[in-house]
Formats: sequence, structure tokens, C-alpha cells
Amino acid sequence: MFKMNLFNVLILIFITVLNSTHGANILGVFPINGRSHWVVYESLMKALAARGHNVTVITSFPQKSPIANYTDIDVSTAFPSVANKIGIDLVLNVLSNTHMNQMFISDHQLKLCRETIKLPQVQGMLKSDIKFDVVFTEIFGSDCDVGYAYYYKAPLISMMSSGILPWSYDRVGGPDNPSYIPLMIMPTSGKMDFTQRLKNTIYYIYFKIVWKIFSEWPADKFLKESFGPETPYINDILYNTSMVFVNNHFSLDGPRPLVPNMVEIGGIHIKHPQPIPKDILKFIEESPNGVLFFTFGSMIRISTLPKELLQIFKDVFAQLPIRVLWKFEEEMPDKPKNVFISNWMPQRDILNHPKLRIFMTHGGLLGIMEAVKSGVPVVGIPFFFDQFRNIQNVANNGAGISLDYYSLTKESLFNALNSIITNSSFSLNAKKLSQRFSDRPLNATETAVYWTEYVIRHKGASHLRTAAVGMPWWKYFLVDVIAFIASIVFIVLYVIYFLLKTAYKKITKKSVPKDKKKN
Repeated sequence: MFKMNLFNVLILIFITVLNSTHGANILGVFPINGRSHWVVYESLMKALAARGHNVTVITSFPQKSPIANYTDIDVSTAFPSVANKIGIDLVLNVLSNTHMNQMFISDHQLKLCRETIKLPQVQGMLKSDIKFDVVFTEIFGSDCDVGYAYYYKAPLISMMSSGILPWSYDRVGGPDNPSYIPLMIMPTSGKMDFTQRLKNTIYYIYFKIVWKIFSEWPADKFLKESFGPETPYINDILYNTSMVFVNNHFSLDGPRPLVPNMVEIGGIHIKHPQPIPKDILKFIEESPNGVLFFTFGSMIRISTLPKELLQIFKDVFAQLPIRVLWKFEEEMPDKPKNVFISNWMPQRDILNHPKLRIFMTHGGLLGIMEAVKSGVPVVGIPFFFDQFRNIQNVANNGAGISLDYYSLTKESLFNALNSIITNSSFSLNAKKLSQRFSDRPLNATETAVYWTEYVIRHKGASHLRTAAVGMPWWKYFLVDVIAFIASIVFIVLYVIYFLLKTAYKKITKKSVPKDKKKN
């Protein structure tokens, strides 16, 4: 069976190469089994295939129907999707803990790398004669898959499905001064006060150290085991990154300085709305006052929340003058009359419906961007990592409200939802934010495709890298220069002090009366 599958993969690759005389050969290494990550990468991979490039993707989410110029290397049997499989206990006990979260994602991605490269279909690709013009990898928990770029001697482009991760700057030499650039886990925007700057700086140092220990060193060991002992140190590969795509946009996350080879493509996953299933559409259109859409995304199972908290949701929803669409994974015998439940709902399509009044969410970046794109106000209940900042960014624009999970009550939830229902400023601000988010010279997909083809045309983009790439921290922060200047200033001040002291002694010595000297 394996031989037949491998043969088919190689034949498909061979055919796509023959069928395109101008397209480049592109490899995407995205074995991640989280759908919220994959939809970002998939959007660009499919767009490049549509441009006539020959795209091969290592993925846990193979296409259901064949796509021209696109070849899956399916690893889903080794990494089943985690959609609708994460319970609230894992969220609260692991993912919401910054230290545990970092170790969790580092270990998870390293496991993906170790298992992926062992698979026969991946080994078949590595042993074939195919060459690639560019290799895509994910920046997330570990950079263990950049070895494919080294193996194929191809330019490296990396992508983030999130906003800018703290460990992404070094590879492009981008500025990340913690005095005014908040980390993605900081729910702040604009100028930070002393406490916020202190916390931001501590987290900045923390992530630098933890990344080296839990990600950089283990990933380097993996690369040498998998691609040979002569493989250069992992940072030598990373510091040759040609381009980094970040799923972000300044209209939402705030402005920050970016080097030329770090490009914002926020919202690339957002597709044109499709028809809504008839039962859901009927429920929406028959609502006289509009609809609230409540979901915690593709991974967290809302049904695993404590019963008392679920009861709060039910009681509050029953009081609302609008209907509620609730993504819920189980049966609900005591469901309020104005609530419609389903274990799956087309989020993008629902958010785009004109009767959608409120989006209630955990603050996942993709859902936030879809709500912003559609101009829908947000009520958020964040749990971990960037979710606090994602919701706060919307709230700071006057288009949403953030609630605390641990102190949530009927009163706080009802007041938040009722405020958005009765106060039109939230809707107006959401539409203004949507306009700023959409106003770009090129859309997200066009931007990513352009820069990918730029890297291919120039066979890499080393000319875009700043001199800060690979610079030791003490040089980057001018510690040597500051020490030198401080030394010069100290010497000059000491010389001045010595001269003044000497002159003072001579002056005071001359001024002493002669009769006193005799005494």
C-alpha cells in the first residue's frame, strides 16, 4: 500500500513539474494539526498554485478534491485534527499558564517534526530528484522544520498564523524594543505606563531565554540527527530567512516598525462569503431584532465548561431581545427558545450577514479578524496567550468589550451584551475599524503572492536583511559603545577633578600667612 501511495505522490509531482514551464517548485512544510493555523497557510498555498506554481504541501489537512498544480503529502493519519477536542481543563491548567504554554507548544511542534520526517511518504519525497525553489515553514513553537530549506538549498520563507511572536524578530533583525512595542501577550496598546513596561520587559527577557532552552537547542539537535551532523547550527539557517509573513495588520494591532522582509498579511484566510445553510439562515432572517453568534472557535469545546457557567449563558441569552446562534457540541435539553445550537457553523458566512449584531468569542485571532472585516462588534472572554490582546485591540477601538472568565456573572455578561445592543456607537466604531482594516494597496493574498514571487525571482532576499541579523545582544543594545563612552566621560571628569583639586591645594597653600607658618 505504501509503495502505491508513494508512487502516486511522485507521479503527481512529476506531472505538475512537466505541465508548467514557468511555475516555480514550492514546498510548504505545515504538518500542524490545528485547523486555525492551517487555514492561514492553506490560503497562500492554494493562491500560489492558482498562479501556476507547482505547490507541494506536507499537511494534516489534505484537500478533499484535487487542485491543479497542488500536491498533498498527507500526514493526517499520524496527526489527527484537534478540532473540537480541547476541553476547558487543558485550557485553564496548561494553555492559560504562560510558562506551561511555551513548553507545550515547543514540545508539540518538535514532536510533529520528529514524526513527520519518519513517515514513508515524506522520506519518499526527500529521496526523490525533485528540487524546490522556495520552502515555507511555520513560526510557532519550534523551528525544527527549517532543515528542509537547508536540505534543498532553497530560500526560506516563514509564516505565522498569529501576530508577531517574540521569537520571530531575531531572524530578520527587526526592532522589538520592549519600552514601546508590547508583546502579543500584553493586553495593551499605545504608550505603556511604568508597570506595563516593567512587565513587558520581564516577559521579553523571559521569552528570549525560554526559547533558547526549550526550542532552539532541542531543534538544533533534531536537525543534526535528521539531516546529518554537518548541518549548520539552526540559527545559521534561521538568519538566512528571506521573508517572514505575519498574520497581522496595523489597523488592528497598532503600528510598529517592520523591516522590509517582515510583511503583514493579516486576514489572508478570509474568503468571500458563501451561502449559509438553510436552517441557520432561516433562524437568522426570521429574527426581528438581529442575532448574536457565540463560539469558542474550532478547538475549545464549550460543552466542557462548568455547569454553573453554562447556566449563566443560558439565563442571560434568554433575557436578550435578539436571537442567539451558539456553537455547542452536545444536546441541550434546557435550551432557551431564542437559541439555536449546532456543533459546527460557518463562522465567516454568519458574521457577514447584515442581521448579525454581536460576535461573542474567546478571542482567537482569525475570528477577531473576520468580525473586524465584517464590521461586527465583539464581546470577548479570553483564556490564554494573544486572546487578551486581540479582544483588547477591538475594545480600544470602541468596537467591543472584554470580560474576565474567572469573575463572569449574569450581571456582567448581560450588561456587556445589552450595552452593544442599545448603544449604536459600538456598531459605528466596528464599521470604521473594518474600513481601516480593508483599506490596502493590495489585499493580503496579493501581498503574500507578490513577495513570494519576489523571493523566487531573486533566488532569495539576503539584500533585505538588516545588519542587526545575528548581532550579539550586547552590540545590538550598544552595551560596548555605552561602556566606552561612560569610560571616557569618567576619565575626563576624573582628570578635571584631579586638576581642580591640585589647583585648589596650591591656591590655599599660597594664601596661608607667614606668621602662622612660623608657629
